[in-house]
Formats: sequence, C-alpha cells, structure tokens
Amino acid sequence: MILKKINSIITLKSLIFGGVMDLKQIEYIIEIVKEKNITHAAKKLFISQSALNQQLLKLESELGAQIFNRNRGGWKLTKVGEIYVENAIKILEIKKNAYNMIYDYVENKKRKLIIGLTPGRGIELFTSIFEEFQSLYPYLTIIPIELSVYQQQKKIANGEIDLGFMTLSKDQRTDDNYVLIYSEEMVFITSKNHSFNKDKKSLKPIELNDFCNEPFVFMNENSTNRDLINNIFEEARIKPHILFETTFTSSIIKAVESSLCCSVVPHYYAKKSIQSLSYFPIKGNPSWDVVVSYKKGTYLSKACKTFIELTKAYFNFTLDL
Repeated sequence: MILKKINSIITLKSLIFGGVMDLKQIEYIIEIVKEKNITHAAKKLFISQSALNQQLLKLESELGAQIFNRNRGGWKLTKVGEIYVENAIKILEIKKNAYNMIYDYVENKKRKLIIGLTPGRGIELFTSIFEEFQSLYPYLTIIPIELSVYQQQKKIANGEIDLGFMTLSKDQRTDDNYVLIYSEEMVFITSKNHSFNKDKKSLKPIELNDFCNEPFVFMNENSTNRDLINNIFEEARIKPHILFETTFTSSIIKAVESSLCCSVVPHYYAKKSIQSLSYFPIKGNPSWDVVVSYKKGTYLSKACKTFIELTKAYFNFTLDL
C-alpha cells in the first residue's frame, strides 16, 4: 500500500505533467497564489525575489504559457495557471498522505502536527490532553492554532492544518470529514437572582417568548454559534433585544452573572458556571455537534487517531462530572 502511494507520486508527475513539475516548484507557485504577490511570497519562502521569479519564468517557459496575470492589485491565475495549481495540489496531497503512512512505521522521525482549536474550550481541551499525547509521540512537534470554526474549515480544505476541533450544527459542515465527539444542547441562562428563578418550579423546557423583552448578549455574527442562535430565535419568531455582542463565551458568562442580561449558550459553559448561573433547557432542545474534522481523502495517521481518542476520553470525563 505504501509503495503504491509513493509510486503514484512518480507516476502522476511523469504521466500527467510530462516531468514539468517538481515538488519544490509546486510549493513556490502555491505560495505566490496564497500571497498574490511575488515579493511577499519570496519572504515567506525565505528566498530572494529574483530567485523566485527565475523559477516562475522557467516554469512558464516549459509550459509555453503564463501562469499568472501580473497586476498591481495582485497576481491572478490564468486558465493555464488554474489547471496547473489544481493538479499540483493533488500531488502535494498524495505526497503528504504517503509520508504520513510511512511515518506510522518510522516513529522516531521528527515532524509536526498542526491542530486548529476554537477559543475557550478548544484551549482547555488541548492543555488537558497535551501531556499524555506528547508522552505517546515525543518526536512530534504539536502546533496549536486558535481559530474560529469557519477559519478552520477553510484551512482544512486548503491542507494548512491537520485536524480541527470544532463546534457546529450538521448543516454547517463542509464536504470534509467530521468525527463526532458528542452532541450538545444549547441552554438558556440567567443570573441566580433573576426573578424567573423564583417562579421556576421544574426543569420543563422554557419558551423563549417569555423573554422577548429581556436584553441578550450573544457571540458575534459570522460564527457557527451565532448562526445557530439566530436560527433558534427565528424559529421562535422572536427578534431579541441585543445588549452587545462578543468574541468570547467567557464574556457572555460574566455579563449574565452581573444580571445585565440573559443568553443562550452551549451546555458545557452553563454547567461550568452552575455556582453563579441558572440554566434551563429550551423548547425543541436545539443542539449542535462537538467534532474533530480533517481533510477529505487524507490518510489519518496513528497520531491523529490518538488525538481524537484522547479528545473523546476528555469530554466523556468532563460530562460525567
């Protein structure tokens, strides 16, 4: 299997591209595509602009066509360039998959694993499982990157990160792979001294209509959390009074603790703040999924599988507390 993967790299290069491509050249061109500027690309690649330009001109000469339209506003791919880059990315993916398969057998090989994490619980997860993971794979350099879900999805699709820890609803998934860790309920939260707590006699799901005049604090727009909450309120036919928006769930918790407002948050955060907040299920039990994502068609290494299993174990433990 491994030899077939390696041979496929050679075959793809020689049969499809007639020897025009080499891996280093591919990396150069893709960096120019990312930066849309040869000067910035050269800096990222730690080579001189003239050296990079020579590589580009050499490739264009071999192809007999330009790869980029050079404009002051940024370099854009020509049709030939689009074809080249589309297939070049496939070659890099084959190389990456083959190397990951090999590294499962050559465990002392130093390499890196890039993991996307959501702010808040993503970092809590990483700090909780890092020591055990590092003891199992001491030769791996772990690079955690704090990103929103939508940012992670883009980087996974582009092959820029290996794994992404995310929270999202099923309709927010892309075509890449998603491993379910658990499904999580969204809950309504108030401060302990809110008048509603005095009247509440059971854990029967609440009606959001009962709080249509209350001020709310939510996550910023363009987040999977906010998109889900918008849907929840639209289905309830309520236009909430939004006191303010924030990037951090911790800010929502602080605002609600101070009796400034109410909110809807993932159960994980409500449970952590049970000493200072009250939380209640919402009619219809809206929920989303906690997942780990990786690029479709990518070989999942032993290290990646272990990270996923440790993630599941961590949340199984925290949910039982």
